[in-house]
Amino acid sequence: MFYDDLFRQALKSFDCGDFISAEAFARQILQTSPDNPNILNLLGLTAQAQGLHQEACSWFSAAIRQKKDEASFYFNLAFSLKANGEYADALNNFMQVVNLAPQIKETYNEIACIYETLAGLPQARQYWQTALSFDHDYSTAAINLANSYRQDNPSFAETKLKELSEQYPKEVLVFYDLAWLNYNQSHYQNALTYALKAIELSPNSDAVNYILGLIYLELEQTEQAKKCFIKAEAINADNYEAKLCLADILSRSDLFNEAEQRYRRLIELDDKRFEPHNNYAEMLYRQKRLPEALEEYRKAVILRPDTAETSNNLGVVLKDLGQYQQASDLFINALRCDQELVAASVNLSETLILLFSQDEKIALQIAKNWLNNFPDDQFAHHINAAFEGGNIENNQIFVEKLFDNFADNYELVMQNLDYQAPLAIRRIAGDIKGRIADLGCGSGLVGQAVKNNRNQLIGVDLSSKMLKQAKNKQIYTELVQSDLFDFLKNRSDYDWIIAADVLGYVQSVEKLIGLCRGKNIIFSIEKSDISSPCQLQTNGRLKHNPSYIKQLLEQNGFKDIQIEDIILRNENSVPVTGCIFKAIGAD
Repeated sequence: MFYDDLFRQALKSFDCGDFISAEAFARQILQTSPDNPNILNLLGLTAQAQGLHQEACSWFSAAIRQKKDEASFYFNLAFSLKANGEYADALNNFMQVVNLAPQIKETYNEIACIYETLAGLPQARQYWQTALSFDHDYSTAAINLANSYRQDNPSFAETKLKELSEQYPKEVLVFYDLAWLNYNQSHYQNALTYALKAIELSPNSDAVNYILGLIYLELEQTEQAKKCFIKAEAINADNYEAKLCLADILSRSDLFNEAEQRYRRLIELDDKRFEPHNNYAEMLYRQKRLPEALEEYRKAVILRPDTAETSNNLGVVLKDLGQYQQASDLFINALRCDQELVAASVNLSETLILLFSQDEKIALQIAKNWLNNFPDDQFAHHINAAFEGGNIENNQIFVEKLFDNFADNYELVMQNLDYQAPLAIRRIAGDIKGRIADLGCGSGLVGQAVKNNRNQLIGVDLSSKMLKQAKNKQIYTELVQSDLFDFLKNRSDYDWIIAADVLGYVQSVEKLIGLCRGKNIIFSIEKSDISSPCQLQTNGRLKHNPSYIKQLLEQNGFKDIQIEDIILRNENSVPVTGCIFKAIGAD
């Protein structure tokens, strides 16, 4: 009687979610009945419910030793082995369940899930079909089977999941899977709709709160995302991904102390995870803590040597520390991992320019090797031409990729360089009126400076990402993605042309000024003191001779030519001298 009462109390506590009490009652029974398989199994279940799967496996194994023909013991052991990532042993134990009790549909679903994890989709789908053969209304297997097509046939997966959502409108899994499917396809509004339905059905699911948080991040609703991650963490203290997202949000919000505490704790929990090392390193770099960032990036690279972004980021730290050759090697490695990583090409170009000032021979050798290994890389072509004094004229692909790469941080970079051209052009232009073609408009800094109620702006740029930034300023009547030569050949519906920091990429300035004939013009140049018309610098930009530019303007009928010397910006703490030209086109 004593045993039966305690066992009933243990089961009641377990069913109520009071796992501590259930374990206490079970251990009390264990003192007098240490080999009781049902008590050993119950202790395994209490450990399993608390996420203690290693301990649970020990209890389930002990129960099986006492009773080798109980299918539920094998099922419970297999479930914890699966949760622990011990898939081979989990499969063996699920197969024991199949042998002992082949009618248990859940077994086939679990086996299918393991095969899916191990990239064995054909076997997984067969086992889901088997589960459904035992119960055609088994929603979990039907949903998992439909969702298994999310990679190879996402439209089919979505169609089937939508059908299942109508069939099982109270089943949280189908809306959860639809949320992930749409999230992975960048359909964030659709994903939000499904995630909100899932959270309505299961508000205390850490997994649902986590995906909802990810969606809010993509929709730039950071505070909402933060709340979701906090709730996911509160529900499940072991939700590593939610913890990492919270650390990242704190880091991006410049709450560095709180973020650092979280990153360090995540690394303590699992120092073999790539993300906390990499993301912590990014934060340290933004804080200018270069030696610490270097250490964390090195750990991240060891964990994932084939990750292009991490090699690139480690190279940036080494570049900033003046270790140019090592940085170059890392940028080359990044490009081996991902030839389309434009940031690595940009950073390698900048690093070789710095190295060129120290050791021309080594810089030239690295540049040539880069071009030989990556003959389609426009940046490799550009830097080799710059070092050798070659032709860099009208390389549209290079310019487009360069400014696409800079678009997100362009204005911050220019602010750090103390960029003076927009204000200088505003001062020289005065209260300019009419239609203005802003060539190489970038993010709209010059347009913002000259815009008034008496003019209309046409922004022209090769970079779609720069044009997106310019659009956000809401100052342009029209934005055109075009090469400036093509635009000038095909359009004449403007009164003024403005070109700030554009001629640094134009070698045939004669052609450019000829196409501007008849229009009023304001533009900047980097000033060359040598007698030749232009001078190609090792950084790949051109300097122009002001006297030659004035001569070209006069030859093309421009009048009232004004020239003002200015400091355009500072690079490496060195002032970049230039000129602003203003000229009136011939009538």
